[in-house]
This record gives sequence, structure tokens and C-alpha cells, in this order.
Amino acid sequence: MKKKKPAAAASAKMTTSTPAKRSTSVGDGADAQQQLVASRVRAALFALFTLLSAAITNGSVGVEGRFAFWVDKIGGTDVSFSVPVVLLWAAVTVGFGATASLQFVRGASFRWRIAIGLISPFLVFALLARLLDGTTANLTVFFTSTLLYAVPVGIGALAGIISERSGILNIAVEGKLLFGAMIGSIASSITGIAIAGPIAGAIIGALVSLFFAWLGIRYKVDQIIAGTVINIGALGVTTFAYLRILQPYSEYNRPIGIMPIQIPFLSDVPVIGPILFSLNPFFYIAVGLVLFFTYMIYRTRWGLRLRAAGEQPNAAGTVGIDVVKLRYRAMLVAGLLAGFAGSYISLSGTGGFGINTSAGQGFIALAAVIFGAWNPIYAFGAALIFGMTSAATTLLSGLGVSIPPQILLSMPYIVTIIVVAGLIGRVRAPASAGRPYDQG
Repeated sequence: MKKKKPAAAASAKMTTSTPAKRSTSVGDGADAQQQLVASRVRAALFALFTLLSAAITNGSVGVEGRFAFWVDKIGGTDVSFSVPVVLLWAAVTVGFGATASLQFVRGASFRWRIAIGLISPFLVFALLARLLDGTTANLTVFFTSTLLYAVPVGIGALAGIISERSGILNIAVEGKLLFGAMIGSIASSITGIAIAGPIAGAIIGALVSLFFAWLGIRYKVDQIIAGTVINIGALGVTTFAYLRILQPYSEYNRPIGIMPIQIPFLSDVPVIGPILFSLNPFFYIAVGLVLFFTYMIYRTRWGLRLRAAGEQPNAAGTVGIDVVKLRYRAMLVAGLLAGFAGSYISLSGTGGFGINTSAGQGFIALAAVIFGAWNPIYAFGAALIFGMTSAATTLLSGLGVSIPPQILLSMPYIVTIIVVAGLIGRVRAPASAGRPYDQG
């Protein structure tokens, strides 16, 4: 004969389970409401962009945009063509209008990041054609510059994703880029070996990252404050080293540059070969790293544990995951990546280290992390958008467009502010990022 549960026990069970369910449903409802509001704001912004591009379209009638490609190699035979600027701006207007409509109708489920990625090239071409006003723009240079500008931002964003997925709020990417650039340049100059620069940059980035992790994990220092201190300290230390050591003894700042490579057969493909298959090895390594860590984060047990440590570290600890050790290892990997990205700046970007040579690319990398919703592929897509903006700035300044240079140089950062503050709205970061964890 089965015994009936006491009424008091049943009542207690109901009273303990009901509030939990109610709080969960309330939290889900609030989060859904916030996402809906954010989607409505994005729809309004896209509608505003539609109106602006439509106005520019009306003022672009009769203007021809002139472009050129190098067919066989950089600096080789070129082919030119022209496109009515009004068609480019009409395509941008249609793109923004369709995006605004889909964002409003589908709400938070609409993948607006993909739409931005599709519209951005047309927008940049339309702006170039309108501002150049008949001057020919070489698109081979533009596309190669876009891909190369995206390298430090993309790898830096990958470093931020790995650390924040583990639960460490990593805003010290800028400092690691600076240290990686300086040490990479010095190591390559002293040894005379090109590969010594990236290796040394990765090592110093790992050491700085482990120091940051030690402060945040062992002593539970506020991670935003610790990251800010490292960024400021990196700027001060590298500036002092440059003025006191690298400038008087310039032989320590003459690195062996890592030159572009020609991929056999593919580099000979007309037009596409010089753009995609004749680049610096750093770019191909960056693409490989993005694909590798995308697989590792979403398709392996290591990635599952990494995400668990960033979302619910207490629950992860109860099933036997050593959260502290996992976070240290994640920060080690993130430091290696950030230092490696920094070495690219001095070995391939500027041909040596200079004061503040990273120029805020670490902070743009953090913006790419947020834009990409902590997804490596989306974050690298954001890096390409920022790289496209930088390439357009370089192209316009090189062709002598009558725009103040201060405005041109500020364009990548203006785009960053618009994207992060205007389009993204509220995004869901890893739940425990930045919160100290006690292993017990």
C-alpha cells in the first residue's frame, strides 16, 4: 500500500518550485522585451540610413565612379571601368530599406550582422566614388589593405573572445598589442631572424596575460581596473623604452620584415590572385586561427567547459571542472594570440616599433568582440568592416581628397562608436565575465 505524501510536504514543494519557475519566466520575459526594444531601435536607425542614402542618391545623378584592378600582380597591368554613382547609392538605399523592414518585422530573430556585412562594401564603394569625383581608385590596393588592416583587430578579438568566454573580462588587449609589437621588433632586430619576432611577441603577450589573470583570479582585483592599469602601463613602458633605447640605438628597431607570399597557381588567377593569394602570411594564419577556435569553442569538450566556466562557474565546479585552472589556460592562449597580433604591427604594418603604434586597435578589437556576439567568425567579419574603413581612409588621403586629415584619421573610430553604441544595443555577454570566482 502506497503512502501518501503529507500535505505540508506537498505544499512546501509547490511553494519552493513555483517561485523559481516564476522568476525564470519573468527573467526570460524581461530579456525578450529588451531584445525587442533593441531591434526596434536598430530598425529606426536603418530607416534613418535609408533616408540619408536616398538623399545622396538624388544628388549623385550624372557622377561617374572610376575604379581599376591590377590583373596579374601588384603594380602590373591594370584594367579600368566606370560605374554611375547613382546606381551604387541606389543599391545602398535598397539594402538599408530591406534591412529596416526585415528588422522591424522579424524583431530580435533577424540576423542583422549578416545584412551589415553585405551592405558595407556597396556603401564604401559609393562613398569612395562620390568623394573622389572622377578620380580613379585602385580596388586591388583597397581590398588588400582591408584584409591586412583586419589582421591585428581580428586576432585581438579572438583573444578577447577566448578570455571572456572563460569568465575573465579582458580589456587589456591594447596593452598586449603594444608589448607584442615592441618585443617582436626588438627580438627580430637582435636575432636577425624574421620568425623570432612573432614568437617573442606571443611570449610577452602570454606573460602579461598571466599577470592579469593572477591579479583577477588570485587576488580578485577588479578586472576592468586591472586591464586599464595594464593598458596605461604598457603605453608608458613602451614609450619610455622607445625614447630611451630604441631611438638612440636604432639597430634594435630594425626588424626583419615578414614579406607577402605568393601561393602557387592561385596567385596567378587574374584579378583575384593579387587580392587573396599574394598576402602576408599573418593573414592566412589569422583566418586559420578563426576557423580553428570556432571549431574548438562550439564542437569540442574543451569549448563546452570554457563556455560553462564563463556562464555558470559554480555549476561547472560541482561537476569536476577546475574553473581556476581553465581560466588561467584560457588567459595564456589569449595572451599568446594578442602578443602575436601585436608583432604583426611592427613586422608587417609599419616596419618597426613607434610610440603608440597600435593606435587603439586593441579597443577596436573589443568592439569587434561585442559586434560579433562573442562568435569568432562574426567578430572577424567586424574586423573586416573596420579594416575596410581604414583602407578607405588611406586611399582617400593618398589621392588627395579635400577632406581634413583629422576627419579621415578619425573615421575608423567613428564607425566603431556608431556600430557599438547605435546598432548593437543590448547584447548578452557571458554571464560570469568579470565576476570573481572562489574555487572553495
